Amino acid sequence: MRRRTVLIGLGTLAAAPLRAQEAWPARPIRLIVPFAPGASSDTLARQITAKAAAPLGATFVIENRAGAGGLLAAQAVARATPDGYTLLWGGGTAITHAVMQATPGYDVLRDFTPVTMLAEHPAILAVRSASPLRDMAGLLDAARRTPGGLRYGSGGVGTPAHMAGAAMLKLAGAEGIHVPYRGANLATLAVEQGEVDFAFAISNIALPRHVQGAVRILCTAGSRRMTALPAVPTLSEAVPGGPIVTSGSSVVGPAGLPEAITRRLHAGFRDAMTGDPALAAAITAEGGEIVLSDSPAAYAAAWEGELRRLQELVRVSGARAE
Repeated sequence: MRRRTVLIGLGTLAAAPLRAQEAWPARPIRLIVPFAPGASSDTLARQITAKAAAPLGATFVIENRAGAGGLLAAQAVARATPDGYTLLWGGGTAITHAVMQATPGYDVLRDFTPVTMLAEHPAILAVRSASPLRDMAGLLDAARRTPGGLRYGSGGVGTPAHMAGAAMLKLAGAEGIHVPYRGANLATLAVEQGEVDFAFAISNIALPRHVQGAVRILCTAGSRRMTALPAVPTLSEAVPGGPIVTSGSSVVGPAGLPEAITRRLHAGFRDAMTGDPALAAAITAEGGEIVLSDSPAAYAAAWEGELRRLQELVRVSGARAE
């Protein structure tokens, strides 16, 4: 009996290395998206993963977790097993909550493995098409002259869009009345209907409305002028020291993701972005800018830079989450 037990034990030990060396990916990869199904960011995630599936030899399963502004999605990935089968779409969500929440439930620099940045969508300052505010000089002058300042909308208290508006007015020596809405779509609609004088919204929400003639864009908040709007100045051009505020399409995994899997994921998503001109054109048409990380290490450095930039935006704007 003892000899048989020992032999069974040795057989189990011999099989363990085989399981540990299982080829990756051997099952579907779960991509957690912190947005509701059908949202523009969700649609983009599905388009890009469909293209990345072939070079990776993988199948992706999209899991939408929009609760708590995406905090639940970030927490789920931070706690996931680092085996390459659970990823987060839009790492900026994890950074935003790390800055705005006292206890987000994770350490943003220790609990994630940055894989790659894919695209950026800058925030856009929009006014209604019939607004007398024609440019940034006119808007800021009106903000200084109007008692209490202009009314401006955002997708919620403490969101980057809220902070962008607050920081811009503060740096320009003006005041404003913040009107929060439940999401950037509603804030943009409020601009169209004249409920607020202006609002910051991410480009893939505001640019289509601009093309349709519903709103006019006065500035963008990226690090450079948008390809789709080359004549529109950046916020930092209009207001010295104006913040950079963007929403990124990116991929991150839990801490401890094996380096070999991280490199393969980076290469697969990069192939998806560079191998389909139609996909790149669609992103640009929605106001996105293709921004591909040269390596996972490069994105890790950018990840830390984004954290510092958002921390500075909180300091300058004085805006806080509820």
